[in-house]
Amino acid sequence: MADLDIHLSALDKCRTAIHTAAGQYDETLREGNPGELTYDADDELKNNRTPVSADAFGDLTDSGALAGAADTVWTTMFREMNEARRKLGETERGLSNVEENIREAHRATS
Repeated sequence: MADLDIHLSALDKCRTAIHTAAGQYDETLREGNPGELTYDADDELKNNRTPVSADAFGDLTDSGALAGAADTVWTTMFREMNEARRKLGETERGLSNVEENIREAHRATS
């Protein structure tokens, strides 16, 4: 049983670290986002922010292009961070399932 406890402890530490990392992505998305985050019907996180205005860059010939590029950067960053958060959550749930399956198998053989 001692070996099993060590392995379960390692799984739990890993799951906890993954949970913390997912929370950091979630926190960054929510605190650094210039708009409201909502979930759609498929439970996917959506960013409802106001696009960057060309006016934010003053009276420049290419203010519109710069604003569009800033929007593209933010949208890409949001999408990638959200995907990392989602995958970390799935990994956390997977580790929980592994831990529970090990416990059930051990109970069945004890």
